[in-house]
Amino acid sequence: MKSWRFFPLVGFIIGLLSGCGGSGSDSPASPPTVDSPSTITIQGPQTANVGDSVDFVVAAPAGTKIDNITWTVTGIATSPLSSHTQAIGFDTTQSGDAVVNVDVTLDTGELLSDSTTLSVNETNDALAVVRLGHEASEGGRVSLSVDAIRLGNLEITDIEWEQTSGPQIPSLSFDSGEFSRSVYFQAPRVSADSVIAMTATLSLSNGDQLQDTAHILVKDIALDTEGFFVDNDGAAIETVTSHMQPYIADSPYADALTQCVYNNTVKNSCRFSTLPLIGQVTENPTIDDILDRTYVSHPWMGDAFKQFLETSQSQADMLNLLRATTAVVISYDIRPSFYWVATGAIYLDANNFWRTPEERDTLNTRPDYRSGFGNELSFSTTWRYTKDNAYYFPILTSFDPSDRLSRSDSEVEAALSWLMYHELAHANDFFDYTEWAQLSNSDSPLSAYNDTSPISTGLSRALPLNSVQLHAIAQVRYGGDDATNTQQNYTALQIARWFEQDGAVSFYSYFTEREDIATLFERFMMLHRLGVSADLGVFSRDAIDNGTFNISWGQRDRVNAPLVQPRVAYAVNRLLPNLNVPQIQANMPSPQFLPTGQSWRDTVSFAQSQQQLGNASDNSGDAIISETPTLIENTISIAEELKVVDRFEKR
Repeated sequence: MKSWRFFPLVGFIIGLLSGCGGSGSDSPASPPTVDSPSTITIQGPQTANVGDSVDFVVAAPAGTKIDNITWTVTGIATSPLSSHTQAIGFDTTQSGDAVVNVDVTLDTGELLSDSTTLSVNETNDALAVVRLGHEASEGGRVSLSVDAIRLGNLEITDIEWEQTSGPQIPSLSFDSGEFSRSVYFQAPRVSADSVIAMTATLSLSNGDQLQDTAHILVKDIALDTEGFFVDNDGAAIETVTSHMQPYIADSPYADALTQCVYNNTVKNSCRFSTLPLIGQVTENPTIDDILDRTYVSHPWMGDAFKQFLETSQSQADMLNLLRATTAVVISYDIRPSFYWVATGAIYLDANNFWRTPEERDTLNTRPDYRSGFGNELSFSTTWRYTKDNAYYFPILTSFDPSDRLSRSDSEVEAALSWLMYHELAHANDFFDYTEWAQLSNSDSPLSAYNDTSPISTGLSRALPLNSVQLHAIAQVRYGGDDATNTQQNYTALQIARWFEQDGAVSFYSYFTEREDIATLFERFMMLHRLGVSADLGVFSRDAIDNGTFNISWGQRDRVNAPLVQPRVAYAVNRLLPNLNVPQIQANMPSPQFLPTGQSWRDTVSFAQSQQQLGNASDNSGDAIISETPTLIENTISIAEELKVVDRFEKR
């Protein structure tokens, strides 16, 4: 059963902690305080158990705002990953004492500090652990999740979420299923920094209950309801995080990044004199040049991006392609990733960057609102990247948060490389290399775009995608249009036949001409630079509902199909003109049909007879399955795999 309750707190001013002090503590919280302009007080637990997740918050004194803040934790704990915000959270991994210190600078110029001690005790008891207490802007996205540790043979039978203090949350949402380990909400509007306490109660199979509480510091922020990143629908205002920062603090573009690319007040496209395209400044950018344009919600995201740029096989491509951008924005609340011509920046979901469970804890995990689009159709489609007849992306390891697993460098690259190629194709579509020298400093990305025609428009005119049916279906699957009765009755083989006879590499290509060119470029570059093939699959609704996931039609390396080759050449020659596309295409593998009637997972490794198999008009040919891929035990299901891919495809 999913439920939640709100407990109002009369006379709430700045934000009080209640329940388990900090997330996971069994001790009472700090007493209610009202800070004077000359004092600051850390609110958080004094004791906790090994395995707990704890949090500490600081609210601005009445009538002031905190301009800068730094937390330090010494003793048994590692430095928190959100030490530049007004709330920190971390796991207690060993017993002993930790000293938590905070230094703040107010907007009045005052320098204030406070310190507290956390004592962590050994225990063998089962614990509920809610992660992760953090700061959110008023109107910002919030997510929390709960795990249980040291359960032994016991099982969780129910989870109940309750708001136990703070300004009232308008509504909560949950994951599907009998109960939800995660809760999602939008932080309410506040007139002063405030603290929300959310408590999870876990019922166990032996009748016992476990409980834990996490706290969200809701920050009173400056916002403009007409701002680029403020979603003002009249009923509620949704904002973005206010704790963004330049990854390189002394970057010559630090002020421009803060002013122009991701905040709750910007409502005009900044001129190139303030924040130029990288290609306007240099034709040969270095990694340092790129990092000077990197803007992050947490420093670890910049670290991960730097590591990717330094080690990826795609490094040279990425440096060249990034010339068409003004900035790289990485944040915990960006979902999905996108490129936006109004700022000239790419915006990347930090879920693609995390390497450790602690980094993952800082992310917002709210599901994409588009995840249900197209559910009324009688077919479904999916894709994957493979290398050497094995999965490359999505990563099949089940990274359940409770397992506290890390990701390897190669897994992070797999999550990032295709995404970067895709989003940077958008940037170079709007601002290709022939334009950089001609852009005026008095122009902005938006005004310059309005004076030009993107490459993708030329592609759609010269070599259009012709299927009227698939163009319309794309608006259902990716745009949320209601399906007509006719569309609801389209079969998987009808969809495959229309697709096979056209020049797209992905069903997403039919959504817009912008996505068409970006997907063509992405698939070509992944195969050329990384040796990674793309597979496509079409399923009947029955195959999904009955759990077999047998494919009705599938193809590998469609990017080099005869109908697709001229469209690929058109795109790549203009987006990255230093490549010899005809020669590369001549050396690329020919497309292969996947064996039909086989489970999607089993077709990742296959051998074909001399006759090509699986085409939509005659799929009666037989295939020889050479081997079934050996998968590790901790592997996501095919249904979960398709959900992951669907979320990424609707980017």
